Amino acid sequence: MEQGYVTKQALSLALKELMTHYPLDKIRVGQVTELAHLSRNTFYYHFSDINDLLAWTYDNEVVNGLGRFQDIDTWQEGLMQVLNYTEENRSFCLNTFHSLSRDRLESFLYQITYSMLIKIMTKECFSYQVSPTTRSEIADFYGRAIVAQIIQWLLINLREEKECLVARIERMIVGAIKRITLP
Repeated sequence: MEQGYVTKQALSLALKELMTHYPLDKIRVGQVTELAHLSRNTFYYHFSDINDLLAWTYDNEVVNGLGRFQDIDTWQEGLMQVLNYTEENRSFCLNTFHSLSRDRLESFLYQITYSMLIKIMTKECFSYQVSPTTRSEIADFYGRAIVAQIIQWLLINLREEKECLVARIERMIVGAIKRITLP
């Protein structure tokens, strides 16, 4: 495994550990590097700030594994993977959500959902009938709707069953996309 990746992973794990005890907004680079047994210079070699490390952590732990969930039959599994990650890393995700970096989490979720919806519509047989602009508008609208549902799930502290959340989103999204994109 590449040394740079190992270093980034150590910093990421340190950040996640600190976020179980402190709000993200109160965590400093020095705390992260001390816990990871690395220097501040090493941190800044890899990341510009704590938010950059936070974004890398989400990308590395969630986004990179979603590539295979990009069609109409498997996107629900991808969404379930995101929800499972959120549940398994509850303190980390809720801390991000309740911090000043909330927009970082919302942006992260939006990028995932938008990208997934665009790829689904591009792969489906009806995509040739729908202009790229219309596909983008559909992905934007429903991507934001999905993010709103996930944010609501976070607001109620993940009390709703993940399966119910995914089923509700599926009912709204799949039929609507098919109706919109059919001639």
